[in-house]
Amino acid sequence: MFIRPKPSSDTIGLQHLMIVEPLELEVLGSLVNSDDKVQIVDMILEKEPVEHFIRKFSPDVLCITGYITHIPVMVEYARTAKLIRHEIITIVGGVHVEKHPEDIDSQYIDYRIVRNATRSFPKLLEYLKYEAPFPEGVLKHGEKLDVSKLPKFDFYFPFPNRSLTDQYRKNYFYVFHDKVALMKTSFGCPYKCNFCYCRYITDDNYFARPLTDVIEELMEIKEKEIYIVDDDFLLSPKRVRSFIELLRKHQIKKRFLVYGRADFIIEHPEIIEEFQKEGLRTIIVGLESFKDSELDSFNKKTSQNINEEAMRILQRYGVDCYAAIITAPDWSYQDFKMVGDKIIELGLKFVNLQPLTPLKGVDFDVDDTELVIKRNDFPRWDLAHVSICPSQMSLNQYYRQILYLYDRITFNPKTILNFLFKYPLYMQFKLAIGMFKVRKQYLKMINETAYV
Repeated sequence: MFIRPKPSSDTIGLQHLMIVEPLELEVLGSLVNSDDKVQIVDMILEKEPVEHFIRKFSPDVLCITGYITHIPVMVEYARTAKLIRHEIITIVGGVHVEKHPEDIDSQYIDYRIVRNATRSFPKLLEYLKYEAPFPEGVLKHGEKLDVSKLPKFDFYFPFPNRSLTDQYRKNYFYVFHDKVALMKTSFGCPYKCNFCYCRYITDDNYFARPLTDVIEELMEIKEKEIYIVDDDFLLSPKRVRSFIELLRKHQIKKRFLVYGRADFIIEHPEIIEEFQKEGLRTIIVGLESFKDSELDSFNKKTSQNINEEAMRILQRYGVDCYAAIITAPDWSYQDFKMVGDKIIELGLKFVNLQPLTPLKGVDFDVDDTELVIKRNDFPRWDLAHVSICPSQMSLNQYYRQILYLYDRITFNPKTILNFLFKYPLYMQFKLAIGMFKVRKQYLKMINETAYV
């Protein structure tokens, strides 16, 4: 049984604004022998507690995947499983487990996948079932990670078994992309932004799947909305052009949400125009900042002018932008106001404000004395909590500024009118409920820090 964990109540949850399929579990599920029964349980959507499903399906092997914020929940699920049936074998994985398995070394967890899950996981099942050789890239309980003994990266990616989530698929969405399916066409990123965890996951290795495989998988997907979760899909102009041509050749009519950089957009506006004709609907752009000094400090290799021109190009061709902005710990009240003014001036309607977060392993280092979240307070390392002590105002005031900036964007009359005329009412209602829940979490943090 594969489990996708529900986030802790301490995590400021994007699950209120987006719930997407557990693609990694669908991929691993496709690798299990056909004579073995496979079950995926999505605890984000389920109402019953995890013990209900462990008792109901009584699995021999329980597999749990998650991010840094899920560490305590994953341990608790494994503990619950062992209490119900001591002989259950528990396996955990995910990007944080791969890089920092010591954070989840628990007596309730038998094995941790730390490299090349699509290769090591099926071999681990063979080891358990047939006493085959113990696979590389797997740690037993108590075993420490020795990077020198890890196998080289292998980006083998079989087609996901999406039938394993049939009962959930109608509930998957990303903001205004309803009933959305995920695709992964590449791994890693060749850029060197020093705040980014994505490139750390693959040790700066980059691998792109053959487009023939991508198109074959795409043609099997029933959903019309496709979210390509590559760290940067708009990377190679040649590859993107080929993808567009293959969409035309095979008469594939989908609507796409992708990640892309601002500099690609301004350097290749003709690609954006052609891609829009073939279904490009939204680009998630890491603008990060509207100050060149900050962009330089992030090693972003872009500029304020590039960011602004990219937004104008997307508006010209009718492509939505979901923008990510990093709020730096040295921001003043004037900085928050300037960013809000710029967002409204550029007509941005979907913005994710991410406090600068020094996750373990990224290239910029912060002394622990500067942190306001303890390293082992895993649920709060969610890229939404403030982790570095602000220098220009109190922590309470900083949270207030973040919430006020969100309110300026959300309740801007132009934003409201755009939503009303562009998107279905049921999606607006769903998003409004999600935004209310996120706002409630920020108000909770404001209350918690009132006397800090």
